[in-house]
Amino acid sequence: MLDRTDRKIIQLLQKEGRLSNKELAERIGLTTTPTLERVRRLEREGIIEGYGARVNKEAIGRGFVAMVSVTLKVHQLNLLEEFTSAIQEIPEILACYHTTGEGDFLLHVVAKDTKDYEQLMRNKLTTLPDVERLHTSIVLNTIKEQSPIPVYHEDEN
Repeated sequence: MLDRTDRKIIQLLQKEGRLSNKELAERIGLTTTPTLERVRRLEREGIIEGYGARVNKEAIGRGFVAMVSVTLKVHQLNLLEEFTSAIQEIPEILACYHTTGEGDFLLHVVAKDTKDYEQLMRNKLTTLPDVERLHTSIVLNTIKEQSPIPVYHEDEN
């Protein structure tokens, strides 16, 4: 169970992952030792899964973004495992969601440009195990991305 201090730690680290333990402790009103113990517990319990830098996709030549709906031919456990294993090996796939609705999976994909995406689709996506159909939606503009996950309920502010 997360208490108010745990939630404050999570909220701050989501927004500013490079905060020093000293600064984090000052902001939550604890000393450094109990703050560090709490952060380590949150990490150990899998609540904090890791830390990373947000990177500008355009600046590194991966500004083409697409969402790809994947429909599988057959829904057998071994084929699902093959598919999900193959997904892990494609670095251009930033996220893969198993979904309900029209498709079975939704992929968040980046590429250099349209031509690069075409090669990715032809050489990697269409060769994934058990794929029946791919439907690509090209992202024209990103309005919101990588927002912190709310850790407080409306009545807890």
